Amino acid sequence: MINLVGGRISGYRHTPVPIIVPPTREALFIDTSKFNDYMRFLRFFFEKDMTGYGFTPREKQIELAEEIFAALNDRSVFLGEAAVGTGKTLAYLLPSVLIRRGRINEGKFGVRLPDGHQMPVVIATASIALQKALITDYIPLLSKILMERKIIKKPLTAALRKGKSHYVCDRRFNAFMKTANMPTRTAAAALRNRNIVDLSELKELTPYIKRGINVDEHCNRDCTQYGYCRYTRFLQSVNKGGYDFQVINHNLFLADIMLRAHNGKPLIPDYQAVVIDEAHKFIDASRDMYCSRLTLDEISNAARDIGSFTLAPGQKTFELRRLAKRVDSKSRLLFQFLNQAVPDDEIGNDEVERYTTKISGRADKLLRDLKKDVDVLVDVMPGIAVTSKFKERHKRVTRTVTDIDDTLSAFMRHRDLVYWLENTEIPVLDTPAGVRAPALGILQGMPKNLGSLLYKDLWAKEFPMILISGTLSAAGSFEHIQKKTGLDMVPAKRLVETSKPSPFDYRKNVMLYVSEDIPFPDNTDPAYIDAVTSETERLIGAANGHTAVLFTSYKAMELVHERVKEHDLPFPIFRLDRGGTAALDQFKKSGNGVLFASGQLWEGIDIPGDILSMLIIVRLPFAVPDPLSNWEKTMYTDIDEYIEKVIVPEMLVKLRQGFGRLIRSEWDSGVVAILDCRAGKRGSYRKEVLAAFPPCLITSSIKMVSKFFRKVKSAVYFT
Repeated sequence: MINLVGGRISGYRHTPVPIIVPPTREALFIDTSKFNDYMRFLRFFFEKDMTGYGFTPREKQIELAEEIFAALNDRSVFLGEAAVGTGKTLAYLLPSVLIRRGRINEGKFGVRLPDGHQMPVVIATASIALQKALITDYIPLLSKILMERKIIKKPLTAALRKGKSHYVCDRRFNAFMKTANMPTRTAAAALRNRNIVDLSELKELTPYIKRGINVDEHCNRDCTQYGYCRYTRFLQSVNKGGYDFQVINHNLFLADIMLRAHNGKPLIPDYQAVVIDEAHKFIDASRDMYCSRLTLDEISNAARDIGSFTLAPGQKTFELRRLAKRVDSKSRLLFQFLNQAVPDDEIGNDEVERYTTKISGRADKLLRDLKKDVDVLVDVMPGIAVTSKFKERHKRVTRTVTDIDDTLSAFMRHRDLVYWLENTEIPVLDTPAGVRAPALGILQGMPKNLGSLLYKDLWAKEFPMILISGTLSAAGSFEHIQKKTGLDMVPAKRLVETSKPSPFDYRKNVMLYVSEDIPFPDNTDPAYIDAVTSETERLIGAANGHTAVLFTSYKAMELVHERVKEHDLPFPIFRLDRGGTAALDQFKKSGNGVLFASGQLWEGIDIPGDILSMLIIVRLPFAVPDPLSNWEKTMYTDIDEYIEKVIVPEMLVKLRQGFGRLIRSEWDSGVVAILDCRAGKRGSYRKEVLAAFPPCLITSSIKMVSKFFRKVKSAVYFT
């Protein structure tokens, strides 16, 4: 959180007043009633003011800023794609400052707040890294320039909001420290300083410690320390008026709009505009937030807690424990039947994340029986009198049981949901012989009308919304993202689209290598794995290391990695496993290492400079069929239309995200290699793949790759 004081832009009044400028600079008049004056100011700022701080004017950045300001002013829904190097962050921050400090939109909502309490602009992102960059880099930089150029009188202000789990809970911290061993207490001791609320401030905290002391999802006014703990004091601070920006994640923003849609208490202050950065991830966040989630371990833990209660005299302890045990038993049996319904070809497939199941027959009956028993628990839990030792736990479990009951109610209407199982590590007790243990212990259900819900709760609202990302379109069309998010319901006159190319010189600095020698992708075929291994090693040699090998499957990555390691290449070899980060840090420091990766490396990771000069994409990133895609397929007339409208566009978006890992600055150079025959000269997707990338050199010769590196790299690169 930036502890600065808010203010109003100098000269942004109803009477035109010139901005104070140095004598050599032309005075620019800005008037809140004159749209063109704002547009002139934007261009002048990027072309003149920014150059004094080491920035080069970029026409596409200026165009983007002008279009964003127009959309904010018109209260439009703006879909913007800005390729790497465009400068999208400053292109939306400056127009947002004009809207916020100029108070352009407040009157349009029928609200005029007193000075010092103007509504902020919300910036919602998918990653903590971008939130941190906004708070520590972009907003302070823009504030500094605007202040020094005499454009604003007071610095810009911003509040950073993360999910609850990122903050310390005083109640849980105190309980944790009483039972923790000495090394753990030593690591967490700094949190006795009550000015520290964000757990990320202490690098020595392990994931285990964080899980034991963070704010849980049920934090509310029932807590004995609510109102004076450091977390609630933090919320009170960031909810005060006066901030220019509220920087949050997609999930928190969605939680806020869902509460507002049902007349609940908002999580963030009223705002006059929203910027959704990293918008290509917004659909994933929407699915996550609108999903119903039934978790076996949550039910089992609640039942176990209820069974452990010591009730006050006169309470029917035996009946309560019997009911809790019945709920636990039925939930385990339900998940066993759901697991039995999973197709055999999905079991053990590391590419599958959503597992097919079916709620029918016995599973459907168990679901309904479980709902009846949980209904009884919901009725009796508030009236149970427990001994003082269990009062806090009783409150927490009562809330949990209510949440479980709400989730079961959603699954009672499972025909209105697209549902699936997800993986979790759960100890299964008393599993009958011959019955598959419910290793998949999470049942997820997404409303089939998600697009309609998003339109009703969000897009239909009359405040301006900016959705922006480096990769949002496919083949120049935003149709697929519109259909998935309900944006296709927004009236055409209110929906604005734009796409800005990268200013980088790809023709000079990038070569695309497409292999013609690899068989059709099949991770079970040893010949395919051998061919990928051989081609990968030759490309690594041509690049003198400096390589990331990007997979769509952890299993394929493991197989190729093992073979390459056996051949003792003269470069350090690293493997980025699921959820890990150490290998990435080691690769960045290695000089000329080789990184095998999947998952997280496809997007959101910057490795500028020569460290990453060869990016090998082993397989085109087509999504693995799952219950969600199978349902989406039914919305199209035939399979060919579905492939054209959904499968290929989504593959191209992810492919462009992978491609974007290579060139992160105008000084970067390197090669992107695709080892998938479907992109080859006779491949079925060559045209679409080539069209997805910026114009660059194309080859299928590794000799040409070697010559290219000799041309674009210095002699030091090869030492």
